[in-house]
Amino acid sequence: MSAGVPRPRSPLRRLAAKFLDALAGSYRFNAAWREANRDLVCGQQTPRLRGLAYAPPPARYGCPDAGGVEALHAARADGARPLFITARFRSGSTLLWNIFRHTPGVTAFYEPLNERQWFRGGGARPDATDPTHLHAERYGAEYAGFDDLARWFDPDWTWQELHMDAQSCDRRLARYLAELIRRAPRRPVLQCNRLDFRLPWLRRVFLHADILHLYRNPREQWLSVQRSSTGCPPGKRLVPDEPDDYFYTLEWARDLRRVFPCVDPAQHEHAYAVHYLLWRLSYLFGLCHADVSIAYEDLMYDVAATLGPVFARFGIDDARLAGDGYADLVKAPEPVRWPRYADAAWFEAIESDCERELARFLSD
Repeated sequence: MSAGVPRPRSPLRRLAAKFLDALAGSYRFNAAWREANRDLVCGQQTPRLRGLAYAPPPARYGCPDAGGVEALHAARADGARPLFITARFRSGSTLLWNIFRHTPGVTAFYEPLNERQWFRGGGARPDATDPTHLHAERYGAEYAGFDDLARWFDPDWTWQELHMDAQSCDRRLARYLAELIRRAPRRPVLQCNRLDFRLPWLRRVFLHADILHLYRNPREQWLSVQRSSTGCPPGKRLVPDEPDDYFYTLEWARDLRRVFPCVDPAQHEHAYAVHYLLWRLSYLFGLCHADVSIAYEDLMYDVAATLGPVFARFGIDDARLAGDGYADLVKAPEPVRWPRYADAAWFEAIESDCERELARFLSD
């Protein structure tokens, strides 16, 4: 065979090449490959440099020092401090957002990190609302005119790098949130279900922001989480290829296991254990980094008594609280449901095991 003429491939080699091409084009393969590389290459926490401290650049060159870094995330020109609401999914955070939405002097943004990207289409899409969200309409109305935010938005914020400490870096996320804060016509309130494990970063980057933490009974929340799946009865065991995700529970655990190994679904027999550990860790992050923490149950039973101190703490108009102005937004409290799912002993066995593991992991 003369030089330069490609050698014909055997049928077996051609078949192998077609298989590799198909594999390379497979979404599932690439997703798995990316996940494996994140585990192997990016999974370990970046070691903090020891003995290295910030110092300004040489004055002779005229370079600015860190004194100007805060400008992007500084307080608004009108002096209004942004307020972040942090909560788990299905914890009553939509109710809290709706209350702030109907509060004078406030612009309340619904789930800024939601993968549905409310700013697209002028923020006025007639999206169907969750029937459990009473009197919640047009989630994206406050985003009207913000289509250009797409340049900074990253859909992977919902699934990846869910834990961020004070030294983490995500310039796109910082710029995106800063733009919402800057553009809000009134005091910005950002209701977020995807920042609870990023609060150390949020606190460090947005120095002039306040943080309100909302939490809910984990057993009741577990039942609410299952509304979006086929359900998970007490006897159902977790399997490696679990078809249901239980409202981001397992996907979040697979990402956060790099930082918190105890949430790894592979370590547990029932999905409630994963849910409970995520709830507990989120609760601890809220206690540590938020200015105020409130319980959903208190909010449901007495809006004025629960939010009165919150509004006073953050300097928000409480006129509607005094006049029971939010009554039409709050549905009557439901009876406790979890005893119909499993008895107390079933829950306590899982929760006790999780508490022991969590205490061991967090102890010095």
